[in-house]
Amino acid sequence: MRLLVAVALISSLFLFLSSSNDAQDKTKPNQRESERQPSNPSPAAPTTTIEINIGTPTSTSGEIHKQDSRPEAKSAPITHGEWLIAGITAVYALISYFTLKAIKRQALSAEAELAAQSPWIMVNIEHTPGMHGRFLGTSREGNEPETHHTDFIFRFDCINHGQTPALITEKRANLIIVRKNSLPKHPDLTATRVFDDRAEPLAAGKESVMKRDEHFSAPGYQSLDDWVVLYGVVKYRDVFGRDRQTTFGYEVTIGDKIERLSGYPKYNENS
Repeated sequence: MRLLVAVALISSLFLFLSSSNDAQDKTKPNQRESERQPSNPSPAAPTTTIEINIGTPTSTSGEIHKQDSRPEAKSAPITHGEWLIAGITAVYALISYFTLKAIKRQALSAEAELAAQSPWIMVNIEHTPGMHGRFLGTSREGNEPETHHTDFIFRFDCINHGQTPALITEKRANLIIVRKNSLPKHPDLTATRVFDDRAEPLAAGKESVMKRDEHFSAPGYQSLDDWVVLYGVVKYRDVFGRDRQTTFGYEVTIGDKIERLSGYPKYNENS
């Protein structure tokens, strides 16, 4: 509505300027004719010319001719056509501005609608029933020194909290023991290993039908200054054909409780 009002106002301005310029153009020939016609010409009175030549002339006829022949610079007036072109350009600029704003609003609305209809997978982890707690062990290869390791068996359960189905294509994870407050802000997903690459459809609002139990081992034993962290990523495809993923990160406490990492948002992120 605002765009139509602006176009109407600009059109009225063009009509007013056009009528004013036409009226001025019609009055100009009459003025020129009146200037060319002398009013009541009278015979010129005879004059007496007296020549006085003293010394050398101060200027030559060539110099006078050169001075008189220089044209005076005049600014050209803006024509009716130039006003018309400027007005049309302004109208197109207004139309382009409002059109771009409308396209941007539609794009943002479509993106928000797409995000609202996309699947959103969360990963829950617990101890496998009957395998609660950690297993401490030692191992040796050949003549190498004996090494210590800490083992767990976890159960993975995926839940789709989105509005549309998803197809899970890959699950990856890694178990590490690190010093407290030394965990990187971004998970190193290249260090994870694939433990499940089965295609698994997951309907909206449903959890995995096939729960996965998997064994993980980390070198060393946990001290009071260490964290035991299990982190990974689940990759899936939505109904729009886009590849998406969900990262997950959990801490295993000294009492073997599994708690989701807090203060590390990149370890529990959906994209």
